[in-house]
Amino acid sequence: MSTYESLKGLKVKYLSDDTSGDRLQEGEIFYNSSDFKLKSHIAVAAWSSGASLGTGRYALAQGTGGTVTAALAVFGRATTGKTEEYNGTGWATGGTGNTARYGGAKFGTQTAAVAAGGKNGGVKDNVEEYNGSAWTEVNDYSGTDRGYLAGFGTLTAGVICGGSTASPDTWYNETEEYDGTNWTNGGNLNTARSNGHATTGLLTAGLTFGGTTPSITTKTEEYNGTAWTESGNMNTARSNLAGSGTQTAALAYGGLTPPATTATEEYNGSTWATSTATLSTGIGRNSSAGSAASTGLSFGGNPPGIKTTEEYNVSTSTITGAAWASGGNMNTPRAENFGVSGTIPAAVAFGGYTPGSPNATANSEEYNGTSWTEGNNLGTARWDISGAGTQTAALVAGGGTPGSTANCEEYNGTSWAEQNNLNTQGRARTSGTQTAGMVSGRKDVPGITVNCETYDGTSWTEIANLNTARGAPQQVGDSSNALNASGTQDGVGGVVNVGNVESWDGSSWTEVANVLDDSRSGQGAGAYDNMMLLNGSGATANNTQMWNGTAWFSGTSTPYNAGAGGSNGPSSAVIHAGGSGDNDGTIEFTGETTALNIKTLTDS
Repeated sequence: MSTYESLKGLKVKYLSDDTSGDRLQEGEIFYNSSDFKLKSHIAVAAWSSGASLGTGRYALAQGTGGTVTAALAVFGRATTGKTEEYNGTGWATGGTGNTARYGGAKFGTQTAAVAAGGKNGGVKDNVEEYNGSAWTEVNDYSGTDRGYLAGFGTLTAGVICGGSTASPDTWYNETEEYDGTNWTNGGNLNTARSNGHATTGLLTAGLTFGGTTPSITTKTEEYNGTAWTESGNMNTARSNLAGSGTQTAALAYGGLTPPATTATEEYNGSTWATSTATLSTGIGRNSSAGSAASTGLSFGGNPPGIKTTEEYNVSTSTITGAAWASGGNMNTPRAENFGVSGTIPAAVAFGGYTPGSPNATANSEEYNGTSWTEGNNLGTARWDISGAGTQTAALVAGGGTPGSTANCEEYNGTSWAEQNNLNTQGRARTSGTQTAGMVSGRKDVPGITVNCETYDGTSWTEIANLNTARGAPQQVGDSSNALNASGTQDGVGGVVNVGNVESWDGSSWTEVANVLDDSRSGQGAGAYDNMMLLNGSGATANNTQMWNGTAWFSGTSTPYNAGAGGSNGPSSAVIHAGGSGDNDGTIEFTGETTALNIKTLTDS
């Protein structure tokens, strides 16, 4: 009789819990000595939410464009020239194209890509190359000017195919090949197609599927570098879909049937099978990245343009994407940047002002992870502040009254007590702790300042100034290490938003990478090397941005405008309360988590 060892060349591991030791491959068996069960890890296919695009859009360039951890979102409608780069965690702004367009083709990688064709006031034959930071115009392709074509391959061995023109509508079967400099005609598609047909693979091993012919189609074709050959049809006819993988292991997801579908299909080189994994919502006119059938990335889509990003994985772990969830409502509605100290299960909110009232509030209340309870009020009512410390050791300094104050107070979990004042009054942001606090930049002093001060638990001390004057900045960190981001300057004609970011090392400030956009920020949370910035106004008011110590990238969007509220906590578990979008609401952020997929094989 065959044994597991003779079949697999491995003995059954004897473990004390559901970890696998060095056995983390699908199907390998272990025995849990704690619950006396024989178990195995199983691989499961699933979609999970990723960080939102910085700008919602649809009809992005279609085709291959990097991997799940290094993807490229190219152009699109209605932000036709914008490029964004994905690092597996969030999106960052890339270079802007020279020829704005939508419905074009793309191929290559995040640092070596090509965009070709598309539409914008007519069809285009323009071609641009991307080097990871900027787009450069290169030779136009040789075929018919057209939009809604698609591409695959690499910078020096790429392919575009299909597409259509308008007035009157004409569908094309043309294929062109790119060698990094010049274009030549390739073999024609067997079926002319357009409107978001998906492609993947390499010049000598390419794949296209779906789209319109002009009717919505299931047809699939394979390319060998010379000619196209028909292969097995998809199960669901759809246009404006996305795809990834290789010629022998591909994925098709989303698209219009119509309506927009959540369906995912898997291709094995000859036939398609419907996957149990589906997108969270129906999406069409989306784009994609991914070089293997076990991973994929869907982003954008659905007019007027969404920011949604989803990641596909076949893994022995279940991935739960980062998300915001509703918490308990505050007792006192408030806005205009008030203080929150502590974390989701133990926070205190204070100050701000109630909607419709011109007066600052002194109200203070505590959060236990479920509900808010009224506590003792601040000694000085104030707004345009932030909180430092914890629920039982909080700190606040400065603020608007509606003038401005230099007053400083500490909270001990029961009541607020007056401490030594700041040296310079103003509407300020406080970060750090009761024994290592910090205030940097402020406004209404009058005007704005570069002044910075640190707190040692007794008194405030002037330190090196910021390089860029600003008021209402967002700040995290303490007197040893801090990050000061965004803010405003009162200029001629109104308030000017500031995108500058500076890092404090305990002795001086250094300019680092600017925020992704200059939208006035709402509040910040996290640490100096791992910060979340919640936007506060304008078209990007629901966006969040993440700082990893080197660069900014997009985070998970808030369910409503989080501006003018209060936030705190580590960047993986942020609490945000009140503000413009919901004056008494609370939302809680939980970062991405993973858990092993374990199957029990025996009961004893």
